[in-house]
This record gives sequence, C-alpha cells and structure tokens, in this order.
Amino acid sequence: MIKIKDLTYYYPETSRPALENINLTINEGDFVLIVGPSGCGKSTILRAINGLIPNFYGGKIKGEVLVKNKNIKDISKKELFKTVGFIFQDPEKQSVYNTIEREIAFGMENLNMDITRMKKNIAEVSNLFNLDFIKEKSINNISGGERQKVEIASVVAMDPEVILLDEPTSQLDPISADEILNAINKLNKDMGKTIILVEQRLDKSFDMADKILIMQNGRITNEIGKDEINIYIDKINFLPKVSIIFKEAGFKAVPLNIKEAKKIIANKNVPNKRDSNIKSFKDEILKVEDLYFEYSPNRPILKNINFNLHKGEVLGIMGHNGAGKTTLSKILVGLIKKFKGKIILNGKEIERLNDVERVKSIGYLAQNPTLYFGRDTVFDEVSYSLRNIGDFDREKLIELLKKFDLYGIMDKNPRDLSGGQKQRLAIACTVVTKPDILILDEPTRGIDIYHKIEIGNFIKEYASLGKSVIIITHDSDFVGDFCDSTMIMHQGEIVAHGKTLDILYDAIYYSPQISRIFKDKIKVVNSKEGIEILKRITNY
Repeated sequence: MIKIKDLTYYYPETSRPALENINLTINEGDFVLIVGPSGCGKSTILRAINGLIPNFYGGKIKGEVLVKNKNIKDISKKELFKTVGFIFQDPEKQSVYNTIEREIAFGMENLNMDITRMKKNIAEVSNLFNLDFIKEKSINNISGGERQKVEIASVVAMDPEVILLDEPTSQLDPISADEILNAINKLNKDMGKTIILVEQRLDKSFDMADKILIMQNGRITNEIGKDEINIYIDKINFLPKVSIIFKEAGFKAVPLNIKEAKKIIANKNVPNKRDSNIKSFKDEILKVEDLYFEYSPNRPILKNINFNLHKGEVLGIMGHNGAGKTTLSKILVGLIKKFKGKIILNGKEIERLNDVERVKSIGYLAQNPTLYFGRDTVFDEVSYSLRNIGDFDREKLIELLKKFDLYGIMDKNPRDLSGGQKQRLAIACTVVTKPDILILDEPTRGIDIYHKIEIGNFIKEYASLGKSVIIITHDSDFVGDFCDSTMIMHQGEIVAHGKTLDILYDAIYYSPQISRIFKDKIKVVNSKEGIEILKRITNY
C-alpha cells in the first residue's frame, strides 16, 4: 500500500534533515504505530505520505514515496485524497465550516460525491464517533475534544483506503479517547483500512498495532511487532505507562496492559501500608464562591462552583469534554467578565483588579499554543513578555529555554516546530513572568512521556516557591504524579474535590495506571511510589 525508498527531507531554511534515509513498507490492512520524542520526524513522515511535503511546506527532498505502487508525484490530488486521508494534530487547522454537518461533508463535496451517499456517510460517522447529540451546534461552541472528533469523522466520511492520524486523542478525555481508538481499531480490523497512527497516548494504541516504528532524530531506529517488545526492552524508551512502570521496577518481561500487569502481581504479597507524602496547605490565594455562567439564557455552562486554592498547591481539574473546565479558566483570567458569584484573589475581588494586575497575578496557557506566537524566533517569543515589563535578563532566559529543552531550537520560527515543541514553548512563554497563579489548559497535549516528566518536575519546583498551579487535563497519570489535589467536573458542576490520592485512587475511568495495577491491594496514585512498591514485593 505504501512504500518509502531512501527518503531524506529538509524543511525550508534548515541545515538538519527532518527525515533521513527512511525506508519503509506498509502493506494493505496494516496498523502501524509511530512513536518517539517530540520533533523526531513522526508528523513529517505522515506529511510525506499524503504529499504535503514538499508540495505545501516546500524544502528539499530526495527519495521516493509510492502509494499503491505509483510514485506520489504522478498521482493527481483527487486520486491521492481518495486513497489517503489525513487527520492533523491541531483540529483548529482543519476546520472550514462553522456547522458540524457541513464540516463533515466538506471533504466529500471536494471529491464530487453523490448527495445520497454523502448523507449516508454523515449519518454513519456521526454514529461511529458519537456526534449526534452535538451535530446542531456551531463548531465554535463545542469543546476542543469534540472538535477533534468532528475532524476525524470528516476524513473517515471520505472513505479513504489509508488513514493517517497525527495525535488524534491529544485533546480528548479518557472516555472519548477510548471511543476514538476503538473506532480506529474497528476501521482497521473490521473494514480493512490501513492505519498509520502517531500517538503519545500509548496505553491502548500499543496493543492495537501490528507494527511499531520507533523514531529518533529523523530516522527509524527500530521496526518491531508488539510481540517482540520484550526482546528489545532495553533499547525501547517509548512504551505504555504500565510497561515503563514495570521496566523501571526491574522486570525483564513487561506487561503491555493492566490485565497483564495484574496477573504478574496476583500472587504477590503487597504491603497494605504506604508512606504518606500528602502535603497540607494553609495560605489561601484564590476563593471562588457560587460561580454561575451561561452563554445563552437558561443554558448554564457553570453552576454552583465553589473551591479554594492555596499558595504552593498544584490543583488538577479533570472532566469530560464540554464539562466547563476551559470556561472556568477563562473566567479566572478575565477573558470572560460577565458572570455571577465571587472570585477573590489575594483578598481582593477579581473585578477590581485592572488588566495589568491580573496578568501579573495569573498566567494562562490556552489549549491552542499557536495563539501565543507572533515573533520570528523561539528566543524572541519567550523574551517578548519580559521586555514588555522591563525585566529582560538573557542569562535567566537561556536557563528557562534549557529547562524546557528549547535552547537548541531557539533560533527557529515557532510555527516550524513540532506539536510537542510548540506546547513546551507556549508553557515557557506563560511562566516567564512568574505569576502567582499559573493556569495550564492541557499542558501535556502532544508531549512525549519524558518531556512530560520534565514539565511535571518544573511545575512542582514552581509550586515549591509558594506559587499556585491549576492544571486542566485529561491525563490521569500526570495528575496522579504531580498534583496535590484534584477536582472533577461534570456538566458544569464540581462532583468531586479533595486530595488527589482520595479522588483518583478508586475512580472508575479517571484512575491512573498505577492505581489500576494495585486496585484493592494498596492505595496509590503516584507512579514513583508504585515502582518502589513493585521493587519491594518482587525478587529479581
């Protein structure tokens, strides 16, 4: 179905290849998973297969890409789009229409598909991706995760033979992510579609794939089947969370899912006590009382919201797509000003703060990192805020760039970065002014597992200075590892709020991987603590 021969590619004005000497064969019906660190070339391979490089991005290319034994250069755009469908990393880049059904129909219209078939396909993909309950809404009035599902549906509706997916679950809550991955698996197993998936959320996709490609610095370093994982275990760093936990605990054969993990410890003596590392906090910095908000009359988005945030506290906010999490953050930072209730920041009602005071007090990372970029280089982007407040210090700025692994790319244009690199840059832009409260909306979106740990460590370090952090995320493992307290929202209300250990350990779908491994044996949500428990209960 796909054959790549000796492919090397340079983006415009770069001296380092984004892809180097790629040779790859993908057969009809294969499910291929591509993993590796941010910026290693995963997305670029997808762009090569659907002709975006060099046709759209420009640059220098050598080698061949063949689709169904025809060189991609000799295939018409219409024929290529009929064969290869592409879901982008950022759903915002893929939207054309404001209404959901028109958006799903757009690709089919471009293929000149007959109206009867179009209607049938819209109905089928709406059912497949659970979109019927939002199909009357405007694209601009649905959550980022819902928008992502719409864009996936719009490509599947075109019925291509090959479907390329660039981090399709990055903005989805755990339930929606499972729905998407199950639908993708169904497209492969039941309908014979060839699937090429780039994904950082590996816990389920690893188990689905027939073949796993591991990339580093623009090259494919390993090409393995999932049944060969334990043969290469010492050479593979990008694994499902459960596999990494067992690998770091010293196991030579690692599980790929929770079912396998539970079998391994089924007959082990697990201690029923654990050392408590739970912090307590005294000094309140933010108080929210009886918050209510609606976009349209009698359709509340937020209702009866009450909570406190303390100095030094890291609060994780979780909930399904559309639960009101992002709306709450926009109210806190002043992007939405008309609401009912009270918000008190450092003892002062938030409406009484001017914009400068609020910006200094609360830093905000929105879901879409590209909203932050207007300068020509990474260095200029991060230094922009500091120059505005007259606090530019080159040495401190360089230190921050190194902390977020941006130093080596500080002269690149922000829009030329990978999704994970853009996300790290946006976080750096947000924290550079050192606000009292940092609100990060989906900070781990598109981030590989190792950069994720670095970001989490930075957040804990930031909180140790007496700063407060609110993390809006669908990443239960990240919350379990780095958040002191957790709030779960549902349909605009807080349904649970307390210490992370108490909230997540016995959660059904929001529990971290480590909690599921030790379910009913010991109460734990933190991966490091779980690894230490595994080390104690097993002799190697």
